[in-house]
Amino acid sequence: MALTAFAELIGVASIMPFMAVAATPELIETNSYLNFFYVLIGEPPTNTFLVCIGLVFIVLICVSNALLLVSQFLMNRYSHRLGGEFASSLYRYYLGRDVLFYGRSNSASLIQHIMYDTQRLGTHFIAPALRLNGRLFSVVLLSLLIFYVDFVVALSSVVCLGGIYWFVFYALRSRIYENGEHISANNARRNKQLNESFEGIRDVKLYGAEPQLARQFHKDTHQIARSLADNMILGQSPYYLVETLVLVGTLLIAMYFMLLKGGIETVLPVLTLYVMAGFKLVPKVQQSYLAITQMRSALPVFRSLREVLEEAAATEYEVFSSQPAVHPKRDLSLTGVTYSYPTSIEPVLQDVNLRIPVGSVVAITGRSGGGKSTLLEILMGLLKPDSGFLSIDGSRLTPAQMQGWQRSVGYVPQSVYLTDATIAENIAFGVPGYEIDSARLQRAAELTALSEFISGLEEGFATRIGERGMLLSGGQRQRLGIARALYRNISVMILDEATSALDSPTQEKIFTNLVREGSYTILMVTHREETLEFADLCCELSGGRCEAFSKV
Repeated sequence: MALTAFAELIGVASIMPFMAVAATPELIETNSYLNFFYVLIGEPPTNTFLVCIGLVFIVLICVSNALLLVSQFLMNRYSHRLGGEFASSLYRYYLGRDVLFYGRSNSASLIQHIMYDTQRLGTHFIAPALRLNGRLFSVVLLSLLIFYVDFVVALSSVVCLGGIYWFVFYALRSRIYENGEHISANNARRNKQLNESFEGIRDVKLYGAEPQLARQFHKDTHQIARSLADNMILGQSPYYLVETLVLVGTLLIAMYFMLLKGGIETVLPVLTLYVMAGFKLVPKVQQSYLAITQMRSALPVFRSLREVLEEAAATEYEVFSSQPAVHPKRDLSLTGVTYSYPTSIEPVLQDVNLRIPVGSVVAITGRSGGGKSTLLEILMGLLKPDSGFLSIDGSRLTPAQMQGWQRSVGYVPQSVYLTDATIAENIAFGVPGYEIDSARLQRAAELTALSEFISGLEEGFATRIGERGMLLSGGQRQRLGIARALYRNISVMILDEATSALDSPTQEKIFTNLVREGSYTILMVTHREETLEFADLCCELSGGRCEAFSKV
């Protein structure tokens, strides 16, 4: 940026000797600098010398503009890359948070931060800040040049030009900031509404909510468009006033020099310099002002992201570290486990003691809200108990071993998370396509009674299932979730109402297959009496305690 500014300064300054020689050729002999250059190139005719000076001027202007273009390209690339780095850092940070964080946060707000706010921070705060830095440096150098030529004219020009922009910004700064807040708030509301309405599209249609949702979305979109347009106009408004003043000022400067400095041969070089400097200076002042208004508008985004980005930068991302799976050989147990949610008064679990032999099928029963799912999440290491601990083969599980333990666990909830991808990609979730093992796919499909269904599809495992598995039935989605758990090298399977959508024959077939395998320890939450037939042990939770733990 400094190199660009200096090249631009030299380019502007070089117009003065060109116009001086054009108006007064005698300067070649009387001016030591011009005479040195004149002698250096072999004392050509005056017109030839004038052409040489003109060519130097043209080259300097071209070089300065080329440097300006390169500088602009580098600044834009840097700001967009930085915005992308912020988004990646934020995504990694959110992935590393515990499940309670997601219970307290709205997923649409997190997506807003990652996808839109970081991009806006890069393009509307960082990029303008870089442009402002470069433009102000050029403005200072050009101002010093005109101060050197004539202090009175320069001071008058700088005071008038700077005063106008300062006054306009001071008067409009609150409105610019408020528009920025409106843009952020309405964008967040739109993103949340889109996420919720598409996810609950059946309810939207069933209850006729389309008109109200469409009206709200239109209202938010209109507010965003109005705020964006308002800030754009506020950023450009001083330029039209300044443009008028520059034209008037040029005439006043010309009259000033004509009256006080002499004839046209004296006035022309200096006047040309001022016109050239103004040609360069005014747009840069305008661009500086525009950059400041953009930064002011994006200030709410900067303030909302600053703290979380600082936390993300200071976080060590253990979530991505690789640890070998920890498979129990004898048993897994909970000892004196008590847990309370941050928003609850009473503990959900109180002094729970539980020993689960390897290879057994354990049913966890109890009334709704009795802590069954919480117990499973503690067993999986997703929640940390207030007191008590989880042990594997009699050894207390340490935080360093937690990821290894989670690699040995397969979890299937009642509502299975599926992506808009193929059956194969959903079963081998998290595995790159080129690494998917077809033999393991086939085995998982056979164990979950999916083979016949998949073989009947034209594209087989390559069939796409739609967003959230919309093209599948509820039972097929649950079986796909169980197949996903079986694809991994697990030894413990946790089923949280994972067979509630299955008919009895299909459920029986799956459990028969799993028990016949003999390599899985199964923990299942269920309210169905018939499912208890497959259990070896039953834990009944009541009041946060394991009231009974016995053979079925």
